Amino acid sequence: MLKEAAMDMTSSGLRAIGLDVKALARKPAEPARQALLPPQVLTLTRYWLALGGKTPPLWSQFEMIHVGDVVPTLSFLRCNPDHTFTFTFMGSAVAAVLGEDLTGCAVSAGNPIWGEIDWYHRCKPVADVADIQVVSGATNPPYTARVEFITVDFPFMDDAGAAVSHTAGVTVARLN
Repeated sequence: MLKEAAMDMTSSGLRAIGLDVKALARKPAEPARQALLPPQVLTLTRYWLALGGKTPPLWSQFEMIHVGDVVPTLSFLRCNPDHTFTFTFMGSAVAAVLGEDLTGCAVSAGNPIWGEIDWYHRCKPVADVADIQVVSGATNPPYTARVEFITVDFPFMDDAGAAVSHTAGVTVARLN
């Protein structure tokens, strides 16, 4: 269904997917191509593009009320100046996929994995390049079966527009 890059991003099995999310979100007349992504991803992509256009929007512009139906699939991480990240929000659907709510947890090169996902190697490229990233992976939370998912991470800039201050991720369990 989705063309996945041949190389794993990390030892935890995240795989980059070669998919132009922005182009798919801009072309509402092509439902067959849009079916490649969950509707939550397209909703946040359209909102992100409306806020920022050709560049990532400012974090201060983001308002959850404008993406209300997507909120359960969202996770927000603050990008700290020391190249660490902190979860500031985790939607209920993401917490269900992971088997825990990671709000408040810190992510670093020395402590990258939470819920069997290497969040450091998932977030760092988004913060470094300031562009959308699409990945797929799997986790095996306690007391449940393995859950495969697709995630799209979006960068948001600080108020000066100089650096990425937050990433917003949409995580949706894959139905096979």
